[in-house]
Amino acid sequence: MHDNNQSNEHVYFLNQLYRDFLLPEILGDDNDAILYWAGKRITRHYALASYDDLIEFFEEAEFGTLELIKEKRTSITFELSGQTVIDRLNSDSKEFSIESGMIAEVVQKETGRNAESEINILDKDQKVQIIARFG
Repeated sequence: MHDNNQSNEHVYFLNQLYRDFLLPEILGDDNDAILYWAGKRITRHYALASYDDLIEFFEEAEFGTLELIKEKRTSITFELSGQTVIDRLNSDSKEFSIESGMIAEVVQKETGRNAESEINILDKDQKVQIIARFG
């Protein structure tokens, strides 16, 4: 059990180093837009074509637990939760553009409709809500 915790802490540290420090330094003001595009590209590269594929990928990549919350005519709402999300929010990281881009891409594939995602931080619940809106 101890080794698994050390591994999780190591993965979290590396993700934080890249996502919360290094990439914003390199990408500057374009950080969010580029990471959103990168999320879409990751989805295509790994051939994620369904919500189940996406949920499994998020778990494997230790992005957190992704859950489809609500489907409406104009949007689909997901929530991202779990220890990784709590740790990121507690460290003042509000950057979830990669996840948002991935969700937009899979929603497009699932529905055949153009979609763009927006991010809402639910501080009280320590979750992230990502809404894919059809355009």
